[in-house]
Amino acid sequence: MADQDIQIQISELNRKLDLILENAEQQKRTREEFDDLVADLNIVAKDAFQQTVVMLDKSQVELDHGQVSALLIKLIQNLDTFHEMLDMLESARDFLKDLSPVLHQMGLDAVNKMNELDQKGYFEYAGAIQKFVDKFVQTFTAKDLRKMEGSMDNMVGIIRNITDPELLDTLNCVTRAIREVKVDDNLDNVSLWKIFKQMRSKEVRKSLSYSIRLLQTINKS
Repeated sequence: MADQDIQIQISELNRKLDLILENAEQQKRTREEFDDLVADLNIVAKDAFQQTVVMLDKSQVELDHGQVSALLIKLIQNLDTFHEMLDMLESARDFLKDLSPVLHQMGLDAVNKMNELDQKGYFEYAGAIQKFVDKFVQTFTAKDLRKMEGSMDNMVGIIRNITDPELLDTLNCVTRAIREVKVDDNLDNVSLWKIFKQMRSKEVRKSLSYSIRLLQTINKS
């Protein structure tokens, strides 16, 4: 029984020793790989430095080692500032990341709104307005516009009068009547006597009186 326990302990020691040797071998390989990497980096850095020196020499740039040292010192002194700049860049990146869905939704809303306006005919209406403006420009010359400028007071007066609600109601009635009442041979081919009889009605007399007063006022103006 004691021999068996000793054998177990020896086997356990051998296993641990194998693990130690394997770990040591792994560390050796890692150290060798690191040494090789450092050596390669030294070669690359040396070549890069030589190439930089050659380029600076060709460009006739003199490298002041004192200025380089001062620049490195400044960089080290402002590490906190660089950290803040990096933090700001990360914040900006996060902000853009959060803003992207909003911008995407805004783009979709804009496309949907444009489609809605197109279906309602706004773009066709805008095209018709453009054609109207083009026709206006082709019809009215600069001389015509100068004449309109000279008559601006009268035009403003006309627009001011037209905006009066009572006048608009009257014009609406007149234009509606012109649109509804058409020339009819059967209705309008009447005798003078029948016209005279129609003039006896209150409505006709009132209309004639209004027309006469309107013409008198126009002549006075």
